[in-house]
Amino acid sequence: MQNRSKMLSILAASTLLLAACGEEKTTTNSAKTESSVTETQDSSTAATASTEDTEVSTVTEEKVSESTKEEAKTEKSEETTATEAVEKVATTSDSKKEVINKDIKKFIENQIKLGKAGKVEGIPFESGESVFEDITNEWGEPTTSFSNNTNYIEYAENGQVNYAFAVGRGDRIYDIRTFISPSSSFELADIQFEDIEQVAGKPSSITTSGNDQILNYKFGDNIVKFIGPSKTKQLHHISVFNVPSSQTMGGNG
Repeated sequence: MQNRSKMLSILAASTLLLAACGEEKTTTNSAKTESSVTETQDSSTAATASTEDTEVSTVTEEKVSESTKEEAKTEKSEETTATEAVEKVATTSDSKKEVINKDIKKFIENQIKLGKAGKVEGIPFESGESVFEDITNEWGEPTTSFSNNTNYIEYAENGQVNYAFAVGRGDRIYDIRTFISPSSSFELADIQFEDIEQVAGKPSSITTSGNDQILNYKFGDNIVKFIGPSKTKQLHHISVFNVPSSQTMGGNG
């Protein structure tokens, strides 16, 4: 009887031990399951966050890329506009320069041709042939007649001398001068001495008078003179001088 009681006690203890082990194992498995779920959730959250960060980064990069492209496009447009403006100004300037040079060249060529015949472009009289009365009959009385004991008469407008004539023996005109351009596209001062030499060739002689330099082109009895400041070598006025008629008549005041 005593042995049976002892056996029952051992059996009961074993049962309790097994029950305890089963609870511990269940608890451990439950903890592992909860840990696994937590890890899965954390991993999912991390993955979601990573995806969101990637999407935000991609959107940001796209916006930056679009902004950069837009800025580059704007800069390129501004550069193109600026380049076109410069080219337009250059083209306009070159076109204007080409027209002026063409007119100047034609003027010099024509003046040399007329000068051989004793004439100045824009003036209907001839050096060595026309007389004082020819001028006054056509143009009226001069603005200035033989002032300062000179043998020159002048025709001025608004205080600016446009034309002058030297009157010689027998009232014959021997020097015809123009101070203005016959064309509205240029002024005489726009013409450089080098332009004259380039078109008309090397002058017969180069002389000076006071502060002026004179390019002389001699054709028989007539000399075509291009006169301007020695310092700037810009044309100031033109003279067609007839040598045989150049003996002066003294004053005529």
